[in-house]
Amino acid sequence: MKMAGGSRKPSVMFIAGEPSGDLHASGVIRNIRERSPDAEVWGIGGPAMAAAGLEQVMPFEPFNCMGYVEVLRRLPFFLGAQKTLTKMMESRRPDVLVCVDYSGFNMPMLKRARKLGVPVVWYIAPMVWMWKRKRAAVLGGLASHIAAIFPFEPQYFSPYRAPVTFVGNPLTESLPQISASGRKFPENGGFRLAIIPGSRAQELKKMLPLMLDAASMLKQKYPRLKVTVSRFSKFDESVFAEAKKRGFELFAGPLPELLQKSDLALITSGTATLETALLGVPMVITYRASPLTYIIYEHFVKKNNKNQPDVKKPTHLGRSLPPWFRIGLPNIIANKTIVPECVQDNATPKNLYEKADKFLSNSNYWEETVQNLSTLRAQLGEKKPSKEVANIIYSYIC
Repeated sequence: MKMAGGSRKPSVMFIAGEPSGDLHASGVIRNIRERSPDAEVWGIGGPAMAAAGLEQVMPFEPFNCMGYVEVLRRLPFFLGAQKTLTKMMESRRPDVLVCVDYSGFNMPMLKRARKLGVPVVWYIAPMVWMWKRKRAAVLGGLASHIAAIFPFEPQYFSPYRAPVTFVGNPLTESLPQISASGRKFPENGGFRLAIIPGSRAQELKKMLPLMLDAASMLKQKYPRLKVTVSRFSKFDESVFAEAKKRGFELFAGPLPELLQKSDLALITSGTATLETALLGVPMVITYRASPLTYIIYEHFVKKNNKNQPDVKKPTHLGRSLPPWFRIGLPNIIANKTIVPECVQDNATPKNLYEKADKFLSNSNYWEETVQNLSTLRAQLGEKKPSKEVANIIYSYIC
């Protein structure tokens, strides 16, 4: 290890720009700190990574942005951040750069690191199996090691030079195992509904009003329904004034704590859907992007799946989504639709209400969904990625 005989301490640089990456990388940092308490661990990360021992070199919040249009609006910030981090990499010369997901920003940083001769471990690969498959060639050609979190991912990188390891899924490591038999269908309409609108400002603006309207419709039909809205800690409570006005409870604690007390969720597509699935909570997944962002996204998905059957029915651009098109991680992992999705023009209060009502009014459907969700953990395995990724990182500093 680079500490003996006057050698410098190990230096590990991280870049994680989203809350999910912040959470998942924090376990890796804790593992590094346990092995080498005096290691230099620095870069971009959020509160979880900072609590684990990351030296934050720039504020985390401005990096948390999603969507083509949204990113373009803030392009000067991102280009400036890349330039600043490259200069830091040149001066501090880390033993390894760990890119945690966040591919739009991290792909250029991967290329810059390689030019500087810095090895790059990529943790949480981009979804090349769904869209932008060309990124597999770039990542597989430039990364020093790819740590994949889904068991089906390595095959997409196998044609390229970079070693690929399935390290397990961080959520199976952090979440308790829930038995399907331990969940019971609530009787007499006494459901507990969780509203999980997302962790980004643009998501909150688009998704929360839809969810609140759908929840109000459900409340009218089921007066005993208890509605709780997940409030991501960075947002002021005033953002949720409408939810409070309608008599809904706000919850600012850890999401798993809310989910373990919930029977159903209305949830914005993202990592939280997999958390919800692993905790055995039936859900309705929804998402709305800006029209341009969605057009680009849909184009790439269809291009990557050009051998799949298509359909031609009226929708937002005169075409409907093909039957294989899925955005929810539980459905993607299962390779079938086990929980309903309402995407783009289909993301309306009425559609959310109707799909949620099916769970509340049909115990067999609710119980079947719980059973289907319980099989996902076995598909993801029981490896501990915090240790697996730390082992990969140490192969470059030992």
